[in-house]
Amino acid sequence: MEKNIVFVNEPIKLVDNDKIRIKGRYTVSDGYLAFDWTNSGFAFAFNGTGFILSLGAYTADIPAYVKITVDGKLRQRVAVVNGSEKLIVEGLSDKRHRVEVLKVTEGDAKLLFDTITLFGLNASLRNPPFNSPRRIEFIGDSMTAGYGVLGANTDPDYQTFQQDGTCTYAYLTVQKCNADARFICNSGKGIVCNCNGDREDVKAGEYYNYQTRLGGECNDGWIPDVVVINIGTNDCGGPATDEEFTEAAKDLIAKVRARYNDAHIIWMYGMMSQLYKDVLRKLIREVSKTDEKVHFLFADTIIGNDAENGANGHPNMRASVRCSKLLYKKIRSVTGWKNDVVIPDEE
Repeated sequence: MEKNIVFVNEPIKLVDNDKIRIKGRYTVSDGYLAFDWTNSGFAFAFNGTGFILSLGAYTADIPAYVKITVDGKLRQRVAVVNGSEKLIVEGLSDKRHRVEVLKVTEGDAKLLFDTITLFGLNASLRNPPFNSPRRIEFIGDSMTAGYGVLGANTDPDYQTFQQDGTCTYAYLTVQKCNADARFICNSGKGIVCNCNGDREDVKAGEYYNYQTRLGGECNDGWIPDVVVINIGTNDCGGPATDEEFTEAAKDLIAKVRARYNDAHIIWMYGMMSQLYKDVLRKLIREVSKTDEKVHFLFADTIIGNDAENGANGHPNMRASVRCSKLLYKKIRSVTGWKNDVVIPDEE
């Protein structure tokens, strides 16, 4: 009889809690953990049979989606409409579990997390899982954010239910590398202009350094081993001239190098456009003469290949898998990451 009783404990605040491991860039807003970047969130470990996550108010025109994995397996993909939702996982074996909670869609409205309530007679938070010592940062646009990755090639419009940052080439590469990662990506943006040709819109050379999607300088000391830049597709909207594009690309590489002195920088290009392929190849060949840790990676386009098209002409899962294999091979080549990394069990 007792084994069927659910013991519900007192809510535990997530802010300033050393049992919570943050994933990605974040802020604290009115006592809540606040996330707006794709694939940002947190991880924790606990003893017990389940939990409830409570949120703060959420206001946006379209839902945000959250993925919850427990012990490496997906438990829920939840739509957050107004923040009154409770994210509940229950019926687990009464033992230690590892949990990861990620915001897998993009949008300027922050997703706020307030408390966790554990189920179990002797339930408790444990020391959180270690992050991998390998670190990769992505600077990108819609392809890195997962725009349309779950949609059909006949879907002409953007909806957040079609988006999932964990289904992109970027996240799949991170899994192959067994790395910790950050995804600084913003759909429709470029380095000279956005997809509508607007040269006044925020550019990758600006937002790559933002704490949130709307601004604030990131100074948290997180240093990647590899920075993958997959940007420049939307500059076709101008279109940016070769000269404009070259100068903007050179500037972005210089800014990334100034921020991360020793990281490998891989500029990946070609998935949705090849307009600036030769421009980038020439530039990076020149830059690499004095900085051997700057590399170029060309990816064949999905354009004209219905089997690799998701919503609104964006890469789907098939394209993500293909390009992740390409990027993984390149990262292994430049870093020497040949073996699996061993991440200790933190207790």
